[in-house]
Amino acid sequence: MIAIKDIITLIMSVIGIILVLFLTYYCTKWISTRTSLALRSKYMYIEDKIMLGQNKFIAIAQICNKYYLLSITEKHISILKELEDFQPLDNEDESSLKFNKIFSAYKNQLNRNKQ
Repeated sequence: MIAIKDIITLIMSVIGIILVLFLTYYCTKWISTRTSLALRSKYMYIEDKIMLGQNKFIAIAQICNKYYLLSITEKHISILKELEDFQPLDNEDESSLKFNKIFSAYKNQLNRNKQ
């Protein structure tokens, strides 16, 4: 028969593993927020970027309230052009517009199916 002492040992081991997993999760989350704060810049921000190949990007960077089109490779970063008339999209507006369009289309489709 299984002794009560063995059952208690098993339960304590499972609780210990769960506790270690939770601590690992929250410590990792805490460290990532601290790291992201240290990597922020007062004067520069990458608005958008797209990958063209392995270690090759084109990016739009905001530097001192001016926007630049950058070419980024493994060994070089070049300014391709200063974007004088660039207006960044608000992320919230863009995502809400997409959601509103999708939701409206879904509601219209439901209404058509009911009729």
